[in-house]
Formats: sequence, C-alpha cells, structure tokens
Amino acid sequence: MSTAAVALVAAAALGAAWPWLASHRAQATGIPTAPVSLDYRQRDRFIAFDEAQVRRDPSDQITQRMLASEYLQRFRETGDLNDVTRARAMAARSLSLQPQGNVQALGIIASSDIIFHHFPTALAAERASLEGDPSNDDARAQSASILMELGRYEEARQILAHPAGPDVDPTWMSIRARYDEVTGNLTGARVVMAQATQQVDRMISISAYTRSWYHLRDAQLAFEAGDGETAASEFTEALRIFPDNAMALLFQAKFYRARHDWQRALAAATRSADLYPLPQALGYEADAQRALGDDEGASRTDALIAAEQRLFNVQGINDRLLAIYYAEHREHLNDALAAARSDIAKRGNEIYADDTMAWVLGTLGRWQEARVYAVRAARYDTEDPELQYHCGVIAWHTGHAGEARRRLSAALAVDAQFHPVYADDARRILVGISQ
Repeated sequence: MSTAAVALVAAAALGAAWPWLASHRAQATGIPTAPVSLDYRQRDRFIAFDEAQVRRDPSDQITQRMLASEYLQRFRETGDLNDVTRARAMAARSLSLQPQGNVQALGIIASSDIIFHHFPTALAAERASLEGDPSNDDARAQSASILMELGRYEEARQILAHPAGPDVDPTWMSIRARYDEVTGNLTGARVVMAQATQQVDRMISISAYTRSWYHLRDAQLAFEAGDGETAASEFTEALRIFPDNAMALLFQAKFYRARHDWQRALAAATRSADLYPLPQALGYEADAQRALGDDEGASRTDALIAAEQRLFNVQGINDRLLAIYYAEHREHLNDALAAARSDIAKRGNEIYADDTMAWVLGTLGRWQEARVYAVRAARYDTEDPELQYHCGVIAWHTGHAGEARRRLSAALAVDAQFHPVYADDARRILVGISQ
C-alpha cells in the first residue's frame, strides 16, 4: 500500500516487487522447517491438568496464568468465547496473587479485552505490562497494534520504528506488516510478513494454530495485492498446518468467490460455517449456493444468518462483518447502519471503521454523509481494492469524477477480480466516466 492509488503507479510498484518476492520465497525453500506441532489435539488434556492443579492449590498464581493462556489458545482454535471469559478471569486471579512483574497475566488480560473490542482497557493492560518490564518488546508491539485498532496510526508508527532489542521477533514483524498494509505500503507489508512467516516455520515450539495464522496473513496480503497464485498456495498451507482454522477457510471462500470459483467457495464457506457459523461465512455459503443454482439451499442458509447474528454478536464483536455483509447484499440496512455505528464508536478514526460507515451510508443513498467517512478511510491511500472501490464509487456519486476514475482504476490494476460483483461494477462506472 504505497501511496500508489493511481492505477499505473500501483501496478508498477507491485509488479516490480513480485520478482523479488518470488526469489525470496524460492531461497526460503532451502531452509529446513520445523515439524508441525499437534498441540491442539492435547488442548483439552492440558486444560484439565491445569484446572486440577488450580483446585489443589488456589494460591499458585503461575498455574493460574498458564491455565489462562491455555483457555485463550483453545478459543483461537475453536472460537468458543466462553474460553475468553475464563482466560481473563483466571489471569485476573493470577494478577491479584502476584501484582508485581506479572507481565504474562497482563498480556492475557489485554488479549482477552482485544477479542471483546475493549480496546482502551487492553491498551492500559499492555502499558502496565511495559511498566513492569520496559524491555518487553511484545507488549510494545501489542500496544502499537491496539493503537491501530483505535485509528491512532502516528502513535503506532513511533513505537514500531524503534524495537527495544536487536532481534526483531515475528510478532513485532507481523504488527509492522499490518501498519504498512493500512498506511500505503502493501509491497513492504508482504515482504515483512513473509520474513516473519519464515521465522515461525523454523520454530519447533510454536503452536499449529499460530503457525497457520502467519500463513493466513501471507494469503490475505497476496489476495489484496492481486497475487492469486501465492494466495491460493498460502491458504492451502495454512489449512495443512491447522485444518480447523475457520478464519483461513472464511478468507479462502472469499478468495474463491471473487474468482467465481463457486464450488471451491462453497466447500470453504460451508466448512468455515460448520466450525464457527459467522454470518459472513454463511453469507458466502449462500452466495455460492445461488451461483450454483441451489436457490432452496441458499434460502435455508439465509434463514440461519439472523439467528447466528444474535448468537455470535451478543457483544458486538462482529459488527463490522455484519455491516459490510448487509450493505453488500443491500438488506437489513438499518441493522447495518447500527452495526457500523457501534464499530466506529469502539474504534474512533480507524480506517476500516470509516470505510464500513462510508459504504453503509452510500448503500442507503446518503452519499454526502458517506463522503466524509470515505475521505477519512482513504487518507493513507490503502491499496486494498475493495476499499478503493468503495471510495471511488462514493467519489463518483458526489461529483468527484477524477478521483473516482483514479480509485476505481487503482482497484482494478491491483486485481481485476477483486470481487465477484464490484470488479465488474468498477469497469461499468469507468466506461460511464470516460463517455
């Protein structure tokens, strides 16, 4: 995401980087990778053991902290939000027993609060962790990540520019990649993320889910950059490492959906929804069913979405996904607007919160209001084709034809198949602008 919103500049920047990325990956294949951990198969046993230890000795703050960490890891693997509540409570007990220097417990509390989108309290926990250990680069990197969730990018940049230690670890690198991604340097984000993933692949002790997550991020960035071959490969690798990665399946479904590969989109979306029935996964499943002529199946899947919305969005943690899905399908738009408002209330001036609000308002025909949020969303010229498309359409509807042409051309230059509907719509609008 360099400031390459102009189509030819964007295409040239990414095209120039791809040969380097290809050779970089080719060199990496000669580096031995660690065997994949099967730790997730033992998660329940690990938890049962730690729970028994905590019952035997309620004053053991170390075991309580370890149990909290196991709960949090099981949430990542299964999506059970009850485990997040358990993790936070157990970490808080550990912290009450050992308030001084208990940076691990503070980190678990911060991670739990992030999952529930309680960003200010998560940031406070990370800062308390840093007070206990000023050399804790993980807490500094996580603080930068939270600041980005709140739209405070300059503060995040200042942290990420100066790692405390000489060895930059994969966590730090992955958060730096996220910063680069949202602030206009997609090529740089891909390079840093690929390096982080290579480090993780050589770590013997890392969990399967975490290792899978790094490959998922490589896949997402490749998809965003229009590099379909790498995206497909990295989605496959993420799922080879951890087959039940519901989010990898969700984004793999989104990838295949954009390319009208409806059979694969259906398989990935159905599997994702079976593991963790987010409305977005069910929506992709319904889209694929319709495209394949199964209108009856699509209707049944649609009927599940409202029920799952109530079940999985009790705390508003899927507000953005719901808002974008409803706006894209032009349904339940009042619910979409409420969800977008809820998301932006939690995050402030965060790019994708602004983009979501802009697109929902645009879908409602409130183009001038949408323009305010679109300008904010595009302030770093984030190269995400979908974001560029949203901003381009809003520019077109508010009389900014030059900007509309530039943004829609940029989206298509990055990936001519970035979306199953929006890519064709971008081409249609560009024809109208040029006439």
